[in-house]
Amino acid sequence: MNNELWNSILKFDLDNPPSEYGFSTRLANENYWTNDFTAVAILEYKKFMYLAATSNFMVSPSEIVDTVWHQHLIFTQSYQEFCTLIGKQVQHIPSTHNKEDFDKFKQAKERTKKLYSESFGEQSNIFWEYSGMYESLNLKKATIKLRTFLVFGILVFIALILPSYSLLKPIYLQIHNPNFVLLFISLIIIVFIGLELINRYYIKKILLSSDSQSFIYKLEPYELVYLKTQKLTNVINGFVNELIDNKALKINADNTIRVVNTSKTKVKPKTITALATRKKTLLNTKEAIETIRVSKEIGKSFYPVLAKQLVNKPIYENVSNCMDAFKKYFNKSVKFGYLFYINFAVLASILLLGFIRLVMGISRDKPVTQIFITTVFLLIAIIYYLNRLTKLVCIQTLPEMYKKDILPTRDIENNWQWNYFLMGPAVLTTAFVPLVNYVENNNNNSSSNSSCGSSCGSSCGSSCSSCGGCGD
Repeated sequence: MNNELWNSILKFDLDNPPSEYGFSTRLANENYWTNDFTAVAILEYKKFMYLAATSNFMVSPSEIVDTVWHQHLIFTQSYQEFCTLIGKQVQHIPSTHNKEDFDKFKQAKERTKKLYSESFGEQSNIFWEYSGMYESLNLKKATIKLRTFLVFGILVFIALILPSYSLLKPIYLQIHNPNFVLLFISLIIIVFIGLELINRYYIKKILLSSDSQSFIYKLEPYELVYLKTQKLTNVINGFVNELIDNKALKINADNTIRVVNTSKTKVKPKTITALATRKKTLLNTKEAIETIRVSKEIGKSFYPVLAKQLVNKPIYENVSNCMDAFKKYFNKSVKFGYLFYINFAVLASILLLGFIRLVMGISRDKPVTQIFITTVFLLIAIIYYLNRLTKLVCIQTLPEMYKKDILPTRDIENNWQWNYFLMGPAVLTTAFVPLVNYVENNNNNSSSNSSCGSSCGSSCGSSCSSCGGCGD
């Protein structure tokens, strides 16, 4: 192996020059990839390009590596500099899907695997066998969409009203109020508790059937924060708080935020401590760079203004985009579909029992207030519960897996980001909490952040205080 060449390839920064929508950010956003998956995909691309540079024969990328390659070809200057570095102009040769090409690319794929093994070890299935990030979940896509099923289910519910009425009427005549209502409410409670336990167990089982190297086991703290809370502002709050803790941003006496001149606080290499190292690492992250850039751009401002600017930045948008894409992919699977169908059928059956009782009471001119209220509340609870079920893998199952199964095996001591995921706002800087609360209250009241930021003055201040070939 040519270590000198490989080290040069490793050091090549595809994000140079840095920009708001640079190479890795664009790659992640356009493919709905997580930060870790994007970084490793780029590394695998560099390995492939090393093989292309050092081999006299055609080599073939995986679909994921090819995706990175296509992206790099668009960044023409960077790609030209990279080819100059490796000493070879690596041409992208698309497949024409004829027999000759098929045999050629098959041989190239086998050759690539052999060369890869000789230089880097065994290929990762995640990046060399799957066509996309989400395939590692091992989930087959359902043929029936949830919305289609819901429409069908509602029609079936309506069709069952008359036969159910005829079947249940003799039984219901033997049960008088308030006994029926009490029994009905008890049944509802038991059913919801039972479904919740079954849903949590089954969804975790689905996740555990994923590839052991799947991206879901390599999520970053802030991606989990978004999953758990479904709010991108909580992710931004965490990054801004870290920058305040590390003296990159400062909260002024009037509750405005400004950028601190960090050049004056640089630490000499010989005196770097663990804390200083973490600070240096933080300040070099794309999120920190973008946050500080935006802060400098808007100048001294109130936090709602800064938060509103950051929430639309690609580096932050990708957190929500890839996690939302994960939820959609999961919910469109056959396995989740079966679970949803069962929940709907059970809950609809319970609702049917109450609805028939209500119809009977009305037809017999009996008091129906209690059963009417109970049935209406049940309907609302069912709508809420089924909607929550589509989010359960995000807001409960995956975060709990990290808390109980994954993080205990990792060294996360003194890692603020993981503490933020585990404990939430409790770890935020004291002076920052009122500013966060103001943003939250402002959002809950559907108020405009810009109106606060532009007309705050002291009033807001006081409120805040509270390559080689490609076989496509």
